[in-house]
Amino acid sequence: MLPDFKKYDNLATIQVILFIEETLSNYYKKVKGETCDLFYLLTLYFHFSHCCPLCKGKDCAVFIGYYEREVINEKGTYYKSFPIARYKCRAEEGKRIVDHKTFSLLPYQLVPYSKYSIPFIIKALEARHEEGLSIYKLQEYLDTFYREVISIGAEHLLRFKDLMNEALEKIMISPYYQTLKDEVRYESTEEGYFKIFLKFSKKFECHKVDPSIRGPCALGYDFYLTSGGYGNNAHFLFGTASQFRD
Repeated sequence: MLPDFKKYDNLATIQVILFIEETLSNYYKKVKGETCDLFYLLTLYFHFSHCCPLCKGKDCAVFIGYYEREVINEKGTYYKSFPIARYKCRAEEGKRIVDHKTFSLLPYQLVPYSKYSIPFIIKALEARHEEGLSIYKLQEYLDTFYREVISIGAEHLLRFKDLMNEALEKIMISPYYQTLKDEVRYESTEEGYFKIFLKFSKKFECHKVDPSIRGPCALGYDFYLTSGGYGNNAHFLFGTASQFRD
């Protein structure tokens, strides 16, 4: 039986990116379907059994349950209560060397504090900035792809674009992805920078997993791993993890 999850609600939590070899829909079914897949829960733990993200101890972290959040996945399916796995660091209380006591595993397709998944965001931005669709036409376009009724307005697109521009800024001040930097250097407009980044992210291939993965989600995961991953409490490419927010 899992421990009482509520008693951990007031503890500071850091977010860690989790690579899952499946869609968000399949992940949801495994951890919140009619029958919870215990083996899958154990494989999540194995990612961190050799090194706890908080105290760096071996065989320290223990699964304590899930918190739930809204998510719109790559297919446009809306989940009111999408589960995010949460773990507790069992470092001895009297000798604790970190401020945080729990950490959560955010699937690499998701953005902190946003219900829209990265593939959904990219699809909307492509339609708007590469195909030139109006807001009205964009809504019609999304309706042909997604089963749920999803209202996307100008304010959403601005937030989506800001998210991508912030990601590009993170790359530009990093020592990584020189090919992208070279392309951006010869562009003089903000819209040009943005389109170059979209094109680069869609074609990007991450070879740090086997088999390799492609696309914007792969770029986000590659950036995280290249920056040191959870071992170095690396920043996310898309969005800001809880531990870095004011």
